Amino acid sequence: MLPGGLLVLGVFLVTSPDLSKDSQNALRKLIFTVEKSSMKNRLWTSDDNDVSERVAVHICSATRKITCRTFDVKDPKSTAKPADWKYQNSALSWLTIDCNVCVDVTIPLISSSSSYKEQQKSTRTGLAKWAKELDDIIILLNGQVKDKSSDLLEDQKKARSVAHSSSQMIKASIVKPSLLSNDTRSTAVVQTCKSSLRIQGIVKCRAYIQSTKAKVNEAFQALKRDILNTIADRCEILFEDIILNGPQNESEKTTTPLPQRVFVPIHGSSVMLCDYVFGDESAEDLQNRFAEILDQDVRFDGIHFAEEKGSVNKADENQDPDVSCHLDPLKESQPKALNKNVTSSKLQQNLGIVMAAAVAIVAVLLSFQYLLE
Repeated sequence: MLPGGLLVLGVFLVTSPDLSKDSQNALRKLIFTVEKSSMKNRLWTSDDNDVSERVAVHICSATRKITCRTFDVKDPKSTAKPADWKYQNSALSWLTIDCNVCVDVTIPLISSSSSYKEQQKSTRTGLAKWAKELDDIIILLNGQVKDKSSDLLEDQKKARSVAHSSSQMIKASIVKPSLLSNDTRSTAVVQTCKSSLRIQGIVKCRAYIQSTKAKVNEAFQALKRDILNTIADRCEILFEDIILNGPQNESEKTTTPLPQRVFVPIHGSSVMLCDYVFGDESAEDLQNRFAEILDQDVRFDGIHFAEEKGSVNKADENQDPDVSCHLDPLKESQPKALNKNVTSSKLQQNLGIVMAAAVAIVAVLLSFQYLLE
């Protein structure tokens, strides 16, 4: 439910005075268990810039006394360190980064087993390889290329009204560089498989950054992590639903829409949490789930559907939902060789041609403007 840039900071525990002595051991176990659970099946790992300290807050139900301590989750033998607990008079100022990402990932399924657990395992492996491709992408912020070490709001520093607003929006775009511009030679990877799984569509990605002294590289990292999270989470939710409830369509060749992403506001903050819903879930199901998890009533008109619901008609296989999972079983006599890098090279070449044409058009317009002057 956490978009990019947001992590679980810690846990709190409310106990009566007679249980206060045991609360520290319980909090320590909770801290490390929650961290392990939140990072399970993630396609990215923490780096040196990430804060590894997590907060444990104990509240006495009788005296209302608050005890705050921190633990280093990177150190399994970490001991509690005392910390100050302070309240803020005003809400934090958040910067919202929105991006639509076109995803087209083909995952080979080597095993001939029709088990959905095997397909889920292969999907995790395939997505882990795809995640490495995001290391080379170029992110444009409001259509501009920015240095990673520069301030995110460098252009707006002089505009005090913008810099001090409670919420700001930045539109991001993803560009993948062409392999033709690299000096290194690309080697195609060919893999024989029994079938393939294709994840295709446009996904809505969002990241939040604290606007005070925010850096461009922080925004890039938060957005990349959200891209990886939303794809991995949708696949996990889909496979869990199929394993528990069975597939909706037992046909030989199926296209299944992945869960749709929705955002819901938090009272008193400009930050929104997200969740995923299937097409057959009602508005009441959504509202009940948010009430249970967030302990707050959410009006249906307050739920933001980031993506339009897609539908698939088997008679028209060219009609794809916004984001879908397509299973393509192959006959035993016709093993399929996946040449992912070659396909990627063609796509990247087309992107390079489009970017070159755009640069040429800009150059012509500038020349024309110069002649007019």
